[in-house]
This record gives sequence, structure tokens and C-alpha cells, in this order.
Amino acid sequence: MTGAFEEQELKDRLSLIETMIAEGRQTTERWGWSFVLWGVAYYAAIVWSAWGRSNLAWPVTMIAASVLTVVVGRRLARRRASKALGRTLHWVWMGMGISLFVLMFSLAYSGRLDLHVSCAIIGAMLGMANATSSFILRWKMQFGCALMWWATAVAACFVSDSACMITFLVAIFICQIVFGIYGMIADARLGKPGAAHA
Repeated sequence: MTGAFEEQELKDRLSLIETMIAEGRQTTERWGWSFVLWGVAYYAAIVWSAWGRSNLAWPVTMIAASVLTVVVGRRLARRRASKALGRTLHWVWMGMGISLFVLMFSLAYSGRLDLHVSCAIIGAMLGMANATSSFILRWKMQFGCALMWWATAVAACFVSDSACMITFLVAIFICQIVFGIYGMIADARLGKPGAAHA
């Protein structure tokens, strides 16, 4: 009798873990728009700083993207209940974003920031956040994004300026825009009656 009870308790716990992981993936999919937004913001800052030669390009673009993320995120949060795992992932990404902003702003202000350092730092930090999310959610696709960001960070330390920029632009496209669109499509499918999770 005790063995059957313990077996059922173990099954219930495993079911709860699987449910929490599925809810965490759904939360990430629901935030797919923010991956796209940040990918576009990176592209806008790159174009503005290259063509406009302005030191304001990155700070203004990143602050605007941050404000837009908070405003839209709060608006969407009112419509859907936030789960514990989703909140945990939110704070992982928030911590990474704040760390990245403080570090990049300080390096830029001090005059010690260049293309290779920028790409290495951004790649490593986005790799960390994607990896953490993928480990928690057991999601291979997001771990693929982490690997691509880490490869970008490593490449930035060894390749030419043009190869560094190309690697960074490709990583933004695949890990931000494509992954974000994938999340938006998966979220839209979940919203349809009778739709199964992709």
C-alpha cells in the first residue's frame, strides 16, 4: 500500500514538473514579440551608429526598447496570469538586461568599447540568459540560440572587423528575430481553440 502511494506521489510530482516546464515555455512564447523587438532595436542602433556616427545611437535605442518592453509587457501581463516559473525567467532576463546596459554604458562612456568587445560581451550575456532559460525549460531550440550567441562571443575575439559584424548580424537575426517569430507563432497556435502545443 505504501509503495503504491509513493509511486502515485512521484507520478504527481513529475506531472507537476512537466506542467511547470510547459507553462514556462508558453510564457517564453508569449514574449516572442520582445525577442523580435530587441532584434530590430539592435539593427536600428547598428544602422544609426554606422550611418549617423552618433554616440547616442545605442543608449537612445536601448532605452527606447526597454521602455517599450516594459509598457507592452505590463499591458499583456494584465490579460494573462503570470506563473511562478515565468516570473523566474522574467527576472533572469531582467538581470541580464540591467547588467548588459550598465556594463556597455560604462565601457562606452569611458571610451574603452569597440566592436569586438561589444560583440563578445553581448554574445556571452545573451548566451547565458538563453542557456539558463533552456536549462530550466529543457528546450533544445533555445539552447541552440545560446550556442549561437556563445559562438558569436568567441568569434568576436578572433576574427576581422567585417567577419565580427557579419557574425553578430546573423546571430541577431536567428536568435532574436527568427526565435521570436517562432515564439509568436507558437503562442498564437495556443490561443486557438483545440490547438496543440508545437
